[in-house]
Amino acid sequence: MRIQFEIKENLPEIIEEIMNSERWQTSVKEELSGRTTVVIRDQAYGSEATIEIYATSIEIKTAWSKYSYRIFVTNDIVWCEYNGAYRGLLEQVLLPTITPKESLLNSDVTESSLYGNEPKKLREYAEDNLKLKQFRRDNFNEQKNGTAPFDHPKRVYDEFIKEDYIVTSKDKEKKE
Repeated sequence: MRIQFEIKENLPEIIEEIMNSERWQTSVKEELSGRTTVVIRDQAYGSEATIEIYATSIEIKTAWSKYSYRIFVTNDIVWCEYNGAYRGLLEQVLLPTITPKESLLNSDVTESSLYGNEPKKLREYAEDNLKLKQFRRDNFNEQKNGTAPFDHPKRVYDEFIKEDYIVTSKDKEKKE
């Protein structure tokens, strides 16, 4: 799946976190004209990510999952492009803070195994992904039934929960 969304952070903030976070150990691997390559390691999990820092972009590649994040600036707007499995979206431990400016569910999935290159909103992709998982469970005797939080990336799942929450008239009265 490939998805792009606008984020709240700016490049200098993200670079500062990459270079000085207490959540991981940072090693500068290579400094060339216009590019700094950094490896960040999480000692507790024994994992690492490779990050290339450029003047107007940052590219993050996770080691185990091989997912990639490209954070870049276009017209003074900071964007994040994720390329990886749906379940991995913003779920890696070795990621700097990436906060979507708006609901991820409204972001465009520009490429996916479900739709090819046909753009769809993440909301529709997530719903169809669950339908496909349920179809596989129903037709291929898989042991898991229903849906669960682990079927979605946590941030996406949380957005679904917020959308599904209906405020009743009793709840409104309590607030007043």
